[in-house]
Amino acid sequence: MRKFCTQFFLLALLASFVGCGSTKEIVLQTLEPSPVHISQKIKRIGIVNRSILPELEEDEIGLNRMVAAEEQWLSEKGRNAALTGLFNELLKDNRFETVKILDSIPQEILHFEMGNDSISWTTVENICNTYDVDAIFSMAFFDTETKVSIKKTSMMQPNLMRVKVKVPAQELTLETLIENGWKIYYPNSKEIIDEIVFNDQVISIGKGTNPIEAYKAIEDRKETLVEQSKASGSNYGQRLLPFENSVERSYFARGTTNFEQASILVENGDWQGASQLWQKELDNTNSKIAGRACYNMAVLNEINGDLTAAMDWASKSYKVHEIKDAMEYLDILEYRLFQNQILEQQVSR
Repeated sequence: MRKFCTQFFLLALLASFVGCGSTKEIVLQTLEPSPVHISQKIKRIGIVNRSILPELEEDEIGLNRMVAAEEQWLSEKGRNAALTGLFNELLKDNRFETVKILDSIPQEILHFEMGNDSISWTTVENICNTYDVDAIFSMAFFDTETKVSIKKTSMMQPNLMRVKVKVPAQELTLETLIENGWKIYYPNSKEIIDEIVFNDQVISIGKGTNPIEAYKAIEDRKETLVEQSKASGSNYGQRLLPFENSVERSYFARGTTNFEQASILVENGDWQGASQLWQKELDNTNSKIAGRACYNMAVLNEINGDLTAAMDWASKSYKVHEIKDAMEYLDILEYRLFQNQILEQQVSR
């Protein structure tokens, strides 16, 4: 676990005082466990697509029909891109021996109960047995919705003499919401391990002498929508991995000359020099000052990745010197220690 503790480092220093108080703030970066805990027994993954393609409205005409046709195209290409994004991420995860996109499953099997939000466990077990996988990652749905708005504007356009002149125009804005949902089914424990919905928005703008021309003037819209869809699948795959998180910590910067000098050293990144000054105050006859020094030593040890030592110092600050802030800090450290145990289990694979 030590090598992962070394990834816990000082990201930045916030030089401002908290009002006129005795503390300053620092920002640390921690490595947090994945929000999705995958059992060590899950080594073979099957990815299924449970989303349904929308039908093109036959009564739509003109611009609305063009937008509706594009949405139908996006629903097909976008969901495939999202599945590919997830597939590529899972392939990088060395916890899994096999990753398959199960695109040969008849849709009537996945949608045998219309309106049911989840696949039945009987179906999940049958799929896992048939395709020799341990768990199923399901795209529960993939929906797109586009809001169309038009406003009057002007644009430069060449006339018959090939001289650019300002002419009346219309500006077309397409706001497309891409929403897709994912679930992970683990039949061994009949547990839906994870369930989440991603929402992304793509805004496209074009100008033309009429709405149709404005629509045609929009560049790379389809490519952008597909790339965004692929990114959503990739982001879901990354949800299974540990992630970096920024957290704030306070340390005491006032109380004696040593605290004030140590604060300057901290701002310059010299934590070793600061710790030497704090250590001089550990036996201060003023219990409040000694407690603050203990508290700062706890912060220092957390930065160095030694959470056990940090808890010892925070405990001494609270129990011996009655520094109230240390009690809350102890709770934070205990939670971090618990999280690190989960992290160690995840990365040990």
